[in-house]
Order: sequence, then structure tokens, then C-alpha cells
Amino acid sequence: MRLVTRNCRHLLLTVCFAVALSSGGCFAGNLFGGDLPAITYIVSDDDGAQAWVQRPDDESSRISSLSADARNPRWSPDQSKIAWVSVGNKTELMLYDVGSEGVTSLVSDVDADQPPIWAPESDRIAYVSDENGEPDIYMVALDGGQKTRLTFNPERELVGDWSPDGEWLVFTERGKDGLFLRNPNGVNRIELTAGPDTDPVWSPKGDRIAFLRDDGGARDVYVLRPTSSDNWADDTDEVAVSDDQHDEFSVAWSSDGRRLAFVVRFDDQSEIFSVLVDGSERRQLTQNTEDDLMPVWSAGDDRIAFVSYAYGDAEILYMNADGTGQMRLTVNEAMDTHPDW
Repeated sequence: MRLVTRNCRHLLLTVCFAVALSSGGCFAGNLFGGDLPAITYIVSDDDGAQAWVQRPDDESSRISSLSADARNPRWSPDQSKIAWVSVGNKTELMLYDVGSEGVTSLVSDVDADQPPIWAPESDRIAYVSDENGEPDIYMVALDGGQKTRLTFNPERELVGDWSPDGEWLVFTERGKDGLFLRNPNGVNRIELTAGPDTDPVWSPKGDRIAFLRDDGGARDVYVLRPTSSDNWADDTDEVAVSDDQHDEFSVAWSSDGRRLAFVVRFDDQSEIFSVLVDGSERRQLTQNTEDDLMPVWSAGDDRIAFVSYAYGDAEILYMNADGTGQMRLTVNEAMDTHPDW
């Protein structure tokens, strides 16, 4: 692979600020055997970008085609599949089956900049497409490939996350403040907030939604929850769990719903922090003179994978949940980004 310049870091930071790269951890120890989680990620060089899978201290495997660029790989909740967006002659939603090692194309004309959003049952994927002339939210069933259009608005939506009970998709609309809910199996649409809010991520228990609010000063992490019931149509309250003078982004939930990992952008570098859902026990997990980005929890909450420039180009590392025991997963001259496990 040919060396990618360090200037690519600025592009990666831009992507991090624009799109939440949140993801639910999935244990896939049966992919290569053993007990450690397998991590999927993107390897980019001057020749393109491919999706790979690797378990710490074991072999790696490329799962995407060399003829197209791969973006935003995501494990299915049941650990059996990986979905990503393929950008070539056409933009497709691709699927890798761990058991058969087969790769299939689900749909085309998908938004290249948004990750696939898995339903909790691993049977459907939400995505954005402008195949009907407007950038709307769709979902596709893995069994049969049936597509369903969920929104009918002229503004482009950004899909955030699927609720753990499968009842709701949370999303935003460009040009309009607030977070919105859409029932993928019905007609209900709920406006949750009215602020300059983006990047919503559902807690694993489904009782809270973390998001980012940009009030014109710095972008901060907030948590939203219903005030008196489990009904999101009722009143909700918002809590700033990490109010800071610096921009924060890339929010990720621990699988027990107790902590949030996120990135803080300082003047000269970005570092990874974690905090309890009530805003207490704020911890700085990385301390480098280079950028650390894109944190994602393992299923057992004992490790966090992330992207670091500490070794020059972007590499995938993992560490204990308290920031100790940092280890490199990838060692190459390419850009390794967008981890998920």
C-alpha cells in the first residue's frame, strides 16, 4: 500500500464532526476463533478504501471488493453480518455473511456519507436514498430485499439510530432544528427537541438518547429521556452531561448504558473521554500530542477501540475502559479508521 499523507487527518476530523460514528458493540469471537472480539474497520490508501475484519493478536481479512471504496462498516446486533456502503460505479449497501463468507448487494443509490443503521433484530437496515428525487429514509429487509420508504420530505434526513425495541428511528433534518422519531412500521412522527441538535444515539436499554448540541459556542454532549414514563411522546428532559468549552463529538454508549465515551477537540489535538450518564466521573482516557478519535465499546464494556495518530498515520488501537493497557491492532502505512466491534 502506498503511504497516505498526514493531511488526511483533517478530512477525518471533518467527517467526525459531521457524522456520528456511533455504533453498538458486537461480540464476534467465532469469526477467527478464540475469545477476543473481532473488529471491522476501513483501510485507506491512495488506491482506495476497503473493509477489513481483524481480531486482536490474530489474522485479518479483507471483506470488500478492490473495485470500489468501502465506507462505514457496521456489525449486525446478532454478530452474524457486516454491512457497509460501497462507492464505485454506483453506490450500494453491501452485506458480508460471517458464516458463508459471502458478499451480496442489498440496494443501490444509497447516501454514501451515512452508515447503515441496523434494526435490533438484525433483519432490516435503515439508510438514506434519493432514488425518488428526494433524500428520504428507507429500510430494506434482508429476507427478500423489500424496500420501504419511511419519510417524504424535501430536506435531507440524517439517520441517527434504531431504538433497541425496534419501535423508533431517531433522525435529524438538514436546515431544521431538533431530533425526530419515526415509527418504521407505522405513521407516527414525534418531534423530540427544538434545539440545534445532531448525532443522536440510543442507549442500549432504550431509556435515553445521547446527542450533540451546538449552541454557537462549543458542541456539547446531552442526554434526553422521558420525564414520567417510557412514552417518548410525553414530556422529556435534557441534561448536559459534558458541558465544556471545547467541541465534543463521536458519542458512544457502553453496553450497560452507564457510561458514554466521546472525543474532545482541543486546540492542537483530540482526546477520548468517558463520563457517567449523569455527568459525573468524567475521565480522560487518552493523553497524546496527536489525535485520538472514533471510540467504540466492546460488548463487555471492558475495552474501547479507537483511531490514533500517535504512530504517524491513522491506526486502530484498543484499551481498557479506564484508558490503561493501550495496544495497537493495525500496523501499516495506510489510514485505518471507522472501527466497530
